[in-house]
Amino acid sequence: MEFLYQIDAWKIALSLLICLFLMIEISYRFGKRNDPAVYEQSSSVFTTLMGAALALLGLLLAFSFAMASARYDLRKNIILKEANAIGTTYLRADLLDPNVRDQVKSKLKDYTKIRLASYQTSINQKQISQVSQQTNQLQQEIWNIASSELRRERQMNNSLFVQALNDMIDVSAEQNDARENHVPESVFWLLFISALLTAALSGYACGAIGHRNIMATSIFALLVALVIFSIIDLDRPQRGLIQVNKHPMQSVLESMQ
Repeated sequence: MEFLYQIDAWKIALSLLICLFLMIEISYRFGKRNDPAVYEQSSSVFTTLMGAALALLGLLLAFSFAMASARYDLRKNIILKEANAIGTTYLRADLLDPNVRDQVKSKLKDYTKIRLASYQTSINQKQISQVSQQTNQLQQEIWNIASSELRRERQMNNSLFVQALNDMIDVSAEQNDARENHVPESVFWLLFISALLTAALSGYACGAIGHRNIMATSIFALLVALVIFSIIDLDRPQRGLIQVNKHPMQSVLESMQ
């Protein structure tokens, strides 16, 4: 697991905000050492570079937000897809022989509780492994029942249930993959470096002209930190302020009770 993924989003954003203010202050002091007349001769070039840096930072922020948003939508759709798959399997369990129908339905209830818990576990690897193990065990138990029934009575009803069960198992694998699929850490490091360098340029420009524009530089640093915080929080499906809605899975579980 990547290093940044272990740290809370607000801690990363707060650390970045502090670093931005420090970078602005340090570059401001360097800028004050320059002769304003010399800076005036190359101010047009510096302004062009400053605009290019801001545009590049904005492009990186938009690109990263789009990546995090796409992954968020994927996780949200998979929850709905898995809830529908479990619900279909539960309904088709009525087509099974009465001797095994209640047993299968009972295991499907337990399975739904485990799958709901999988969306609520933290990044603790022990909890994730435990839930994954319980999921695999219940899948195997239900599959053994279904396959034995299919071998015993080759009926269309049983094959419909097996098809729904197979879809349910496939979706659980998709959910596990979607949970681990987040924005690469290298993208965040690129964002941090770009934001710090842009802050350095703005601080240097303020120092070169001899005017500390506290409001403009503070708003810039705060906005960048907030946007990056939103990207990181959006990319973490089971913690933080922005979490995937688990209502579809909860509704399926309630309908089984």
